[in-house]
Amino acid sequence: MPPAELSATDHAIIEILQREGRTTYADIGSRVGVSATAAHERIKKLEARGVIRGYQAEIDPALVGAGVTAFIFVSQKAGPRSPVEELFADTPWVQECHHVAGEETLLLKVRAESMPALEHLVWEIRALDSVERTRTVVVLATVFENRPVAAATVDAPS
Repeated sequence: MPPAELSATDHAIIEILQREGRTTYADIGSRVGVSATAAHERIKKLEARGVIRGYQAEIDPALVGAGVTAFIFVSQKAGPRSPVEELFADTPWVQECHHVAGEETLLLKVRAESMPALEHLVWEIRALDSVERTRTVVVLATVFENRPVAAATVDAPS
């Protein structure tokens, strides 16, 4: 899917909403130089086009019993492709699932309450018929995550 055509004002609104999802239309409008009504209309259009997909609260994982973060690389067995991603989509401890290039097929970001719980999750994944092997990287500390989306660009040589 090609990137959406966005104005500088649209980009500014998106930046604000990614950092402060509960801010008012009046505040957004004043910060980007449009009226509250115009900000509201632009946001509704961005939602309708699928640029803004939703709003959510940012939660401290440790305070809700999910203080262990890990990345699990999953290698699937050769053969007909299995819909293992659907299983992961229905599993609350899998926060993200990405198809990746390289030796592994998938990269999962998972949350667990403890190291024994993480070990249990890894064994559950390994027990799936279509999984050949896993490789797990445990996060020791998180410097930052959930940053606002901003595409990296390459400037043309002058």
